[in-house]
Amino acid sequence: MPTTLPQFPTQIHPSASFTTQMGSNDVPPVHCPSWVVPTSTALLGIGVLFWDATYILMTRRALATKTYGMPLLALALNVSWELVYAFYVSEMILEKLGFAFWLLLDIGLIYTTVRFGPEAWRLTNPWVGRHIGWLFALMTAVGCVGHYAFAAWWMSEPHRGSGDKTGKFWAGRDGYDATEVAFWAAAVCQLAGSAGSLAMLITRGHSGGTSFLIWLCRALGTLVGLVFANILLWWFWPEAHGFVFNPFAVFLWGTSVACDILYPFVLWQVRRCEVLLPDGTLAMSSSGQTGSAATGNHEKKKQ
Repeated sequence: MPTTLPQFPTQIHPSASFTTQMGSNDVPPVHCPSWVVPTSTALLGIGVLFWDATYILMTRRALATKTYGMPLLALALNVSWELVYAFYVSEMILEKLGFAFWLLLDIGLIYTTVRFGPEAWRLTNPWVGRHIGWLFALMTAVGCVGHYAFAAWWMSEPHRGSGDKTGKFWAGRDGYDATEVAFWAAAVCQLAGSAGSLAMLITRGHSGGTSFLIWLCRALGTLVGLVFANILLWWFWPEAHGFVFNPFAVFLWGTSVACDILYPFVLWQVRRCEVLLPDGTLAMSSSGQTGSAATGNHEKKKQ
């Protein structure tokens, strides 16, 4: 059974220029308007800025509330994805610098995870808390192997993926789509982040490490950089970007978006019932009371 889809000839736009996003050397076909790829690149850039803001705000909030903000699996998947795509998949210097900057911002997330993880896991699984640094390192190493294996397999032969890959260049070779391989890897990371963040908020019962502004930046980063940027390419260059509406792709980004839509409503309810402790940390109210009433009862129990 063939492992690739039939290929159809695509006429390359005679005035096409290279793009500056993942898949930097792509040359669009003649029917694709010249503004589409730069606009998609701009959308990706806006999404990246929202995620940069998310990382910074999450680190600040984690330091203020003395707990970490990104789920452990999501953090390991993101760091490993950034490492593999910085050193293997990306080609242009701007791409590599972008991944390097993300890795720099990761330092704050990793620090707060290792620093406050033991206390965050104290009541649920102390063993995880005591070994959270080693667990993160192991999960990141496994993530690097997984991301590299997927990317290396994808780039091992031309025309891998959805549709006609004519005009998709990687390492100077036609038919290798770095945009699609990055989409699949990023979509998996995003699902882990969105679903994991929602689950962590529910199980914790407090808003430590997160806020409405963090949610907004994270959600907009996903919508603009992952979803809208690729849908625009699909609309005007469908023969190479049909993967965006592949059923599994819709499951990945659709579930992520659904979790992001639910998140602020859950956060609002959690913040109504959480308790602010004297040291600045937050805790779940055991009585379900809101605001100062719950805080007062918590202080009475401590006395």
